[in-house]
Amino acid sequence: MEYREGRCPKCREVMQIPVGRERIICMFCGQEFSPEEGREADEHAYETYLAQFEAHADAFFADVEKTVKGFQRNEYEGSYKQYLITHQENLRIIRSAMLAASDRQRAVDGISEVFLDKARAMMDVQKGKLGRESMQMTLNMYMVTYVLPAILSLDQGAFSDLTGEICRKWSQTFKNSKIQAADFNSLKDGFRRKLCYITTAVCEGLKKPSDCYELRVLKSYRDSYLSGKEQGEALIARYYDIAPTIVKRINKKKESREIYQKLYQTYISPCIRLIEEGENEACLKKYEEMVEMLRAEYM
Repeated sequence: MEYREGRCPKCREVMQIPVGRERIICMFCGQEFSPEEGREADEHAYETYLAQFEAHADAFFADVEKTVKGFQRNEYEGSYKQYLITHQENLRIIRSAMLAASDRQRAVDGISEVFLDKARAMMDVQKGKLGRESMQMTLNMYMVTYVLPAILSLDQGAFSDLTGEICRKWSQTFKNSKIQAADFNSLKDGFRRKLCYITTAVCEGLKKPSDCYELRVLKSYRDSYLSGKEQGEALIARYYDIAPTIVKRINKKKESREIYQKLYQTYISPCIRLIEEGENEACLKKYEEMVEMLRAEYM
């Protein structure tokens, strides 16, 4: 016999319902109902939860700039945990809406559109090109480091379609904003690599050892120079937003080794030479040049 997942319209418990049955008895509360009554109850529950989320979703974007400042090596874990506490009710509503929907894709579309509407509203009030660009960067960072990991925390496997749709619509709506979802642990672990993320990929692509000279020099540069600069952590955090995607896209190309060889000759090797010569600021500019080139080419 074939079964489908459904909910009792009375107690809302999830059940495996035999396909073709005209009447079903809930094993949890004993309520008898028809499949149509179950679907109607699901639809009503979904609409109720979606309306609740729409009414309160502004809270997700109330302190964007302040929240993003918590994305730093020694603060992110505590900042993220507090974020989950602050937004636990909205996250609960999102989860309930997704579970209640009889048409999952409709729920994915509806919830993702709410996030887009709120982000558009924030962009619309910005004045001038620089103001909009600054807010866009902040929103991108906020979505990647807080909103999307928080949604995945509900159940990474079950909610990856929602975060994927948010990312897809976000990229279509906002120019040069191809964000990608990652869970909290992946982002937290990324603090150990950051500036060296692309360099690691280059060295691995050229079959260099994991403790090669180039990586050791750049890690030392990161820890002894860049982390001590004003806003240094925020600067390399922005790189981490795009570096994993860039590396994945290069690795999918047949000519990836040739790409890594060119990156090494054009950027990595000159950066190492500049560090050896004490030209730390020049090294940073060279590395920024590489990242911007890769962003334009692969994002």
